Amino acid sequence: MSFDWGEDLEVAGNEGELLSAVANLVNNAVRYTPEHGQVSVSTQQREDGGLEIAVVDTGPGIAAEHVPRLTERFYRVDSSRSRDTGGTGLGLSIVKHVAQRHGGELRIHSVVGQGSQFIISLPAMRVRQREVHAH
Repeated sequence: MSFDWGEDLEVAGNEGELLSAVANLVNNAVRYTPEHGQVSVSTQQREDGGLEIAVVDTGPGIAAEHVPRLTERFYRVDSSRSRDTGGTGLGLSIVKHVAQRHGGELRIHSVVGQGSQFIISLPAMRVRQREVHAH
C-alpha cells in the first residue's frame, strides 16, 4: 500500500461519513487485490480548487458492463459473493451517497486484468488550506 496525501488541505464535511467512505474504498481494494498487488490512496487538489481522493488497485478489474451498476444498492459483480463472504452489496452505494451529500461524486474507472480506480471528487467550496497555528 502507498499513501500520498499531497498538500495540507482540510475538507469541510462530516468527518465520520468521509472517513467511512474512504475506508470502504480501501477495504474493497485490499480485498480484491491479489498478494503482491498494489493499492494506492492519494489526494490531489484540482485546478478549480476541488479535491480528488483516489483509491487505485492492481486487482482483477471490473468488466465495463458492471461499472455503471456498481453503486446500486445490493448489486454485486460476482453473484456468488454474499454477506457470508464479506459483502453486503451496500458499500459503493454508501460511498456514492456520502460523496453526493458533500456536493461531489464518485467516479469509477476499471480495466479487466489491470485494476480499478475509485475517485471521490469534492467541490472547491468544501476544500481549504489548513491553517498553521504558531505556538
